[in-house]
Amino acid sequence: MKLLMITRKVDKDDPQVGFVYNWINKLSHKVEQLKVICLERGDTKGLPENIKVFSLGKEKGKNRLKEFINFQRGAIKFIKQVDGVFCHQNPEYTILIAPYAKLFRKKIICFYGHKAINWRVRLMHFFADKVVTSSEKGFKIDSPKRKIIGQGIDIDFFRLNPDKKQSEKLRIVAVGRISPIKNYETLIRAAITLKKQNMPLIIQIAGFVILSEQEAYFTKLKELVKKEQLENEVKFLGGTIQAETLKLYQNSDISVNLCPTGAPDKVGFEAMACGLPLLACNQSYAKNFGSYTEQLLFKEKDPEDLAEKILALSKGNHLEEIGNFLREQVTKYHNLDNLLERIIECF
Repeated sequence: MKLLMITRKVDKDDPQVGFVYNWINKLSHKVEQLKVICLERGDTKGLPENIKVFSLGKEKGKNRLKEFINFQRGAIKFIKQVDGVFCHQNPEYTILIAPYAKLFRKKIICFYGHKAINWRVRLMHFFADKVVTSSEKGFKIDSPKRKIIGQGIDIDFFRLNPDKKQSEKLRIVAVGRISPIKNYETLIRAAITLKKQNMPLIIQIAGFVILSEQEAYFTKLKELVKKEQLENEVKFLGGTIQAETLKLYQNSDISVNLCPTGAPDKVGFEAMACGLPLLACNQSYAKNFGSYTEQLLFKEKDPEDLAEKILALSKGNHLEEIGNFLREQVTKYHNLDNLLERIIECF
């Protein structure tokens, strides 16, 4: 099979979408040829020879007219050479490729995992032959076209650390962009409670500000840390590339995800794949928590409840047991290899 994939960016060192490199790399082993149209191209070294990456040129500077023209060039160049089109996440890609795909009778399979449903998403759904998603909340249009296939976590990359060393401090990690929806203040306020109880801990927050209007939120977080004299307990690491994120997971004891209930956050499953117990307020994770659900789910925006759950986990001596169970769940239900096979089956 020969496929065309359309995605935003291909760059193995990008802190936000570096995982796409892994997707493309593994997908290339399941097809004869893989053509990729991306808005922006970064470091693509190491990709197999049967992959052709065509960039719309954003890495040279933003120019929407030029990007639109380049998309038409790429679409015309590749559409006759492939058996189907796989559009990743952004609904605009499906809308743009649809005239070419319909003209040459090529199936369009879309991956979409976001709570937002707007006119672009509805138009994507209209043009697509199938919309695959990570969970029921990842695509809220109830349709025969919808197929739930789980997250795509590369368990060969996100793995256990056999040489993990113990620490006198409880090491907590939270990964994700700096944005109000991430509710990092809840974690910081939980740290206040834990510090008062003389718990030695270190909290590392890995993420960066994407939108300029969210700088004010980041400033408030830093001011809260300073006000409560938590500079030794709470560290902001900025954006981390995949290799750095892996090391962060592998050298931590607990991961915390503070996003509200909706489509489960991919980074939560990455932490689980590394054998970390995940504390979350997003109810969507519950189906993967099994008998540990009550221990791992905390009340949204409730720092006292989060502090209690952290304290209970640290004293329970079951971190490794819970972590191993959660990795098994990711391996069974959210393995990247399985996800790619399910996408190919749709064609």
